[in-house]
Amino acid sequence: MSSFDDLKERFIADSRATWERIQESTAYNQMRDRYENMTPPMQKLTVVGGAALLTLLVLSIPYGKYTQSNEYVGEFESKRMTIRELLKVSRESSDVPQIPQAPSMDMIRNNVDNQIKAANLLPEQVQGTEIQENTSNLVPKNLTEGLLQVSLVKLNLRQVLDLGHQFQSINSSVKLKDLIMTANREDSRYFDVVYKLVALAVPAPPAPEPAEPPRGRKNRNSGDE
Repeated sequence: MSSFDDLKERFIADSRATWERIQESTAYNQMRDRYENMTPPMQKLTVVGGAALLTLLVLSIPYGKYTQSNEYVGEFESKRMTIRELLKVSRESSDVPQIPQAPSMDMIRNNVDNQIKAANLLPEQVQGTEIQENTSNLVPKNLTEGLLQVSLVKLNLRQVLDLGHQFQSINSSVKLKDLIMTANREDSRYFDVVYKLVALAVPAPPAPEPAEPPRGRKNRNSGDE
C-alpha cells in the first residue's frame, strides 16, 4: 500500500504543479479575463460549451477505435468471402470431368455408317455421309477437328430422334451441331434430315515425365586391374 500511496501523492503533486503553470500562462490569464468580462448568461453558455467540447474529445477516442475496428471487421469479412469463392472455384474446377480426345473423322464416319446399317434403313433413304471443314461461327474452326454431314431421307420422327441420340453418343467430344429437318416432298408424313456432327479439338494430356533410373552402387572393383 505504501507504494500506491507514494504514487498517488506524486500524481497529485504533478497535477498541482501543472495547474500552477497553466494559471501562470498568458493564454490562461487572457481567457480568464475574457470570461470575467462576460455576462452571467454568456459565462454559463461558455461553461456548457466547454464541458460539451471536453466530452466530445473524451468520447472521440473510443468512437475512433470503434470505427476502426468496424473497418477491420469489414475488411476481414471481405477477404474471407474472397477466399471462400476461390476455394469453391478450385473445388468446382477439380470436379470437372476430363474430356477425351475425339476419334478421327474417318472413325466417326465408320461409326455413323454402322449405326445407319443397324437402323435397317433402305438404301434409297441414305443420301450419304461427307467429311467437311467447319465453317460455322458457333464453334470456331481452330477448336474443331472437322465436321461430318449425314443426309438421310424419309425418316419418321422416332428414327430422327433415335439416330440423333446415337450420333450424339459416339464420343463426348463429338457434338451434334446442327439438325435440319424438312418434310419429304413425296410423303409429308416423313422427314428429310441433315445431321452435322462436329469433333472438338481436345488437346492431348501432357505425357508423364519419365521416371529417373535408380542409381546403382558403384562397383567397388571397377578400379582394380
